[in-house]
Amino acid sequence: MLLAALAAAQVRDPLPVPDVGGYRTLKCDFHMHTVFSDGQVWPPARVAEAWRDGLDAIAITDHSGSRRNAEALKPDLNLPHKLAKPLADRLGILLVARAEVAQGLTHCNARFIKDANAVDGMELLAALRALRADGAYLLWNHPGWRRAPIWYPDIDAAYREKLLDGFEIINETETYADTLAWSEEKNLALFANSDVHATLEPQEARTRRPVTLVFARKADLAGLREALDARRTAAWFRDDVWGAEEFLRGLWQGAVRIEQKPLAFTKQNRSSGIRIENISAIPFQVKVKGAPAWLSVNGISLPGQRVLFAAVNAAREAPAGEHRLALELEVTNLHTAPGKVLTLSLPLAVQVE
Repeated sequence: MLLAALAAAQVRDPLPVPDVGGYRTLKCDFHMHTVFSDGQVWPPARVAEAWRDGLDAIAITDHSGSRRNAEALKPDLNLPHKLAKPLADRLGILLVARAEVAQGLTHCNARFIKDANAVDGMELLAALRALRADGAYLLWNHPGWRRAPIWYPDIDAAYREKLLDGFEIINETETYADTLAWSEEKNLALFANSDVHATLEPQEARTRRPVTLVFARKADLAGLREALDARRTAAWFRDDVWGAEEFLRGLWQGAVRIEQKPLAFTKQNRSSGIRIENISAIPFQVKVKGAPAWLSVNGISLPGQRVLFAAVNAAREAPAGEHRLALELEVTNLHTAPGKVLTLSLPLAVQVE
């Protein structure tokens, strides 16, 4: 079984993402299913897929009270974790013990638990109370699933009892952009999870699964839990990352290398450019918001793990001499608050003949 899962994994995508502010950046997916609820794969396959896709930590979150294959499989909610753990240990994937509990359209995941069977079949609020007593970390899944993503009464009841630690701003292919405000307003961590049920095919930049970035002091389960409790997370899905400004700024600073050579314009040649390298797998979309009227810089689309030569042009009426400038930039795919993106200032030395 282990060898079959490893063979399916094939080659690991390193999925480089920079460390931030002295923290290790762990790439995680905390919501996925197997044949032990309504998924289609055996638990070790989820580990193999995660290893192949460059992840560092996962949680297999089969449903309590909802097991499509219960007649054929032993009804033990702890068993998927036990079956996945040997391969996770071999591949260096952190495997978080978990369970998913639900009531109607409201689903929550519990992590770092001792016994998933203890809440099997419980009503939601009672289950969350029992899980919290078990030391669980509690997450609201897909707040916009089959309905508008608003702050629902059942979630408010859990929140008022301090039974909620975070929520999914991204689930599978859905992004609930307006919920970003809840992170600061309600002191909740952000998550991006795949909620995968079928086999997950090899990833490309345009089809990559959602990834929760966790900024941890140590790359172990204790470090992961401490970082989640401290809300040091960001949510990444394809071109976009959502999170606190300090972490998104750190991702940019750790990933992007900008050539610092002065730009020289002659009377015959008013074109130059800036070499920009992105060493991470996260793409960046940059818009120039502030520059002298005589200097033009086009928007920059910087794919992951690429080098770009960004064209800069000076007008014929550009003032001669040496100039020290600062270009004001917006990174339009790094979202720090509803309707707000990361802003930057890029120093630039220009020589005009």
